[in-house]
Amino acid sequence: MDKRFVFLTLMAALACQIAHAVDTYTTKGDGTTYSIQTLAEIHESGVIAYDIDVDEWRTEYELQKSITIAAGDKFVMDDALVVFFNKDVCLTIEGEANFKCDEGSIFEAFDEISGSSVRLKCNTTTEMSTCKFYNVGVEVMGEGAINMYNCYFENHDGLTAAALYFISNGAPSIIQYCEFHSCQKAAIGSAANASRPMTIKYSIFNMNSAANGNIPQINITAANPLVVDDNTVEGNPENTMVGGIGISNFMGYDADITIKNCRIKDNRYGIGIVGPAAKIRIENNLLIDNCHETNPMNGGSGVSLYDPYQQTEAMITGNHIKGSLWGITVIGCKDVNLGRIDVPQTDEHYNPGENIFLNNGNNGELYDLYNNSANTVYAQGNRWNVSEQTQEQIETVIYHKHDNSSLGEVIYWPAATTTNIGDMSEEERSVEGNCYDLQGRKVTKQLKTKGIYIVNGKKVVR
Repeated sequence: MDKRFVFLTLMAALACQIAHAVDTYTTKGDGTTYSIQTLAEIHESGVIAYDIDVDEWRTEYELQKSITIAAGDKFVMDDALVVFFNKDVCLTIEGEANFKCDEGSIFEAFDEISGSSVRLKCNTTTEMSTCKFYNVGVEVMGEGAINMYNCYFENHDGLTAAALYFISNGAPSIIQYCEFHSCQKAAIGSAANASRPMTIKYSIFNMNSAANGNIPQINITAANPLVVDDNTVEGNPENTMVGGIGISNFMGYDADITIKNCRIKDNRYGIGIVGPAAKIRIENNLLIDNCHETNPMNGGSGVSLYDPYQQTEAMITGNHIKGSLWGITVIGCKDVNLGRIDVPQTDEHYNPGENIFLNNGNNGELYDLYNNSANTVYAQGNRWNVSEQTQEQIETVIYHKHDNSSLGEVIYWPAATTTNIGDMSEEERSVEGNCYDLQGRKVTKQLKTKGIYIVNGKKVVR
């Protein structure tokens, strides 16, 4: 075959791919409000409405090319729709956006590796509720907040860093009553230079970072404030690289972080904080079997605090840490307080402790607390993994100055024989479809179901 013919053919194919990638319909920015339905009435938009209604209560559309809603225009999501995305197709909103749905709408890509997303470049708040995303992500690229309620993500392809990815700094955002399942990379993530105040609450994270990279299921940058409250983060024991909650602060942002009332189970590690994260509170979490790291020297902690700049101040109270390779590890940091009851309750350093440690260790040794810093760490009022709460026995599960003179001391006495955490079993806290907080209160989450639909003669599973 003529080599020139092959070369020209390849160049033509490449030109077609580039043309396809940049094929975008952009609105005029004249103050018009658009929806999927009104876009389908514009031939140039590439939005097609299916003639056959295969679902009694949903209307179905296909996005054949990317769409940009220009600044000055507004997008309103129609309720009870299914919107199919062709490969590499994005819906970008530069103006205002409203994705509030009562009955629920579905965004789904035809291809598992789709490169498709909803991109929010808004500078105003976007409300999003009762939306489901299959192989389609959401990228927050503007300064406006996103308030997301009762949304569902599954099988995000991982071509961006997270199914819900914050790329820019911006207004405080809320994620509540949402579910993230089997996403290839993180469920929620943010760029290293994007410090976004955020509240993540009452949500379920299940076996995300499915590609088994060194990416936790929640992978966000420190912010002021950042609240992670009443969530379930459950991993896949076969994915030995995937942590539970990871918060980093490589840019030295001012940060105030609270992680509380979460159930974190079967990850490489439970909670990992990296960088000078300033104020941190870790309270009343269940951290169970976060040990799926093949080399203990590389991780496997229930809680890990790493700050070589010695700026982090952490208050750790009322957690149940079981089955980790290391219970809590401290590297650097300024002040880590696991319990201090030798000061008045009115003192800012007062902490009742009330952490419980059980079966944390590796290579035949038990490690409830490893103080790999030169600082004194207070850890009074806790229940340790020993048969009797005596100084002699507790000393065997703590690594500190007593074991290495270059390290700081752990002040662990007096210890506690009881705590405020009840004796409810782990099984009782994990009924399918519900989550229990540490006081035994049931938090009910709406279960999402899949169905089989026929589109263009093909079965589509959601």
